[in-house]
Amino acid sequence: MDMDDTAREMEVVRVYRAAVGDLIGRLSTSVKFKQGELTVQLASAALRQELTYRRSSLMDRINQMLGYPAVKKIVFV
Repeated sequence: MDMDDTAREMEVVRVYRAAVGDLIGRLSTSVKFKQGELTVQLASAALRQELTYRRSSLMDRINQMLGYPAVKKIVFV
């Protein structure tokens, strides 16, 4: 992973947390981005189910906030 990849990963994680807000951001225990896939570990099964329903709109929002289509897939675990 080069510096551009690291910077991109940090930017996507920051934008994810901004997109979901403080509460969901705190309940996201691990957020990683690699090769277009955003993987989010959540502290609650109910929250995981809710975000799974909102996955497409969340991905659109993150990409819109970034200004380019970086996130191709979101996986909630």
